Amino acid sequence: MLIDQTIVPNKNICQKLCVRAGLVLSVCLLLQACASYGSHATTMRDGLLQGRPELSLAIAELEDPDQTEVLSSLDKGMLRRINNDYVGSNQIFEVAKQEIEKLYGVSITENLAAVTINETLRGYEGDYYEQLLLHAYMAMNYIQLGQVDGARVEMLQANVKMMEWGDEPEEDAFSRYLEGLIFEHLGEQDSALISYRKAYIVYKEKGGEQYPVAPLGLKKDLLRLLAAQRLWGEYKSYKKEFNMAKYKPVKTSKKFGELVVILNNGLAPIKSETAIPIFSTEVQQNLRVAFPIYRQAKKRLYTPKISVNSKRYSMETVEDIDALARYSLAQAMPGIMLRATARAIVKYNAQHSAQESSALAGFLMTITNLVTERADTRSWATLPQAIELKRIRLPVGEHEVQIQMHNATGQLVDVIHENVVIKPRQSSFVIKHWNAPVPKLTQVATQ
Repeated sequence: MLIDQTIVPNKNICQKLCVRAGLVLSVCLLLQACASYGSHATTMRDGLLQGRPELSLAIAELEDPDQTEVLSSLDKGMLRRINNDYVGSNQIFEVAKQEIEKLYGVSITENLAAVTINETLRGYEGDYYEQLLLHAYMAMNYIQLGQVDGARVEMLQANVKMMEWGDEPEEDAFSRYLEGLIFEHLGEQDSALISYRKAYIVYKEKGGEQYPVAPLGLKKDLLRLLAAQRLWGEYKSYKKEFNMAKYKPVKTSKKFGELVVILNNGLAPIKSETAIPIFSTEVQQNLRVAFPIYRQAKKRLYTPKISVNSKRYSMETVEDIDALARYSLAQAMPGIMLRATARAIVKYNAQHSAQESSALAGFLMTITNLVTERADTRSWATLPQAIELKRIRLPVGEHEVQIQMHNATGQLVDVIHENVVIKPRQSSFVIKHWNAPVPKLTQVATQ
């Protein structure tokens, strides 16, 4: 009898321990499920920062085998193109494009989950600038495949998307500039001129905040096409506005063509999260609210110089994705905070009701609320920090092109080599990505 009495309490203790262990396990699983996207993005980008993009691609390809998530498709697409798989890149970019279209009709279930749990449960369709850059990178893939007509179609689709966003569409300066380059390559000077005008307006109105100041190269392109079409009134007006009184457009010649170098330099910033207490007048309590931030300051990029035929040329920044990302988050922050506060109130009320039901239910709801209050840190993490561009007039024939990367002290740290054939009155494109020098692997001789 004594033995039985000692066994019963032990069983009760075991049951309690099992319940607690189950709770701990549930919390751990919930924490894993709600883990910040930033930590995954950091791991995925390690290969790029080591000059080993194939390692980053291998990690990315493990994600989303069913190909239903926009973000994983965007990262795979970028990493495939960095690894020179332009066909595979556009295949998965097309998946992202189709999924974004589906998300325009967001389900009630997703919205409810975003309000009551966290915003990561809503499908990710990307910021406006990310959606436009998707078309731009698909266009660049087509250019590198020699299918410039396909590139033209992508930019026309991007134009339609911009028009869908309202009477004052969210223009992207680089997308307009690239559009103009493609039109001009295809001999559509009228369309190219319209694109250059639109690109300049974006740079002029938003330069220094979302975008860099208007590149000198674009100003020359605009003046050159205005002169070619004999639009002298507009030509003189822009010439005065640009303070380029001495500029004279170069006439086309069968002896010359053009080199267009586009460099995707660095990596876009990664979001992290922070949490602060916000006093709610509705429940008369301080509520914990999590929201995304960019903790790290903007990084200083390595400086590219182009060397062709013993001449060196500087590149210009035509897209500052770091600035776009930070500006986009700042614009979205009032809405993010409003939704986060509303979500915290819903969770507090649910927790209060659970506590009235039982202590255990209240405890479980408290833990659940703490774990699930996570900020949405998702973004297209494999985008570059900046896109740089240079157009160079060259004699017809084959040329060796070097993109020389220099650190902050001016020291040469890496060189990208490319042989290019320049054709009469045509553009030849060199489009590259750079994050770090490719490591030199030492070969060990075997006996």
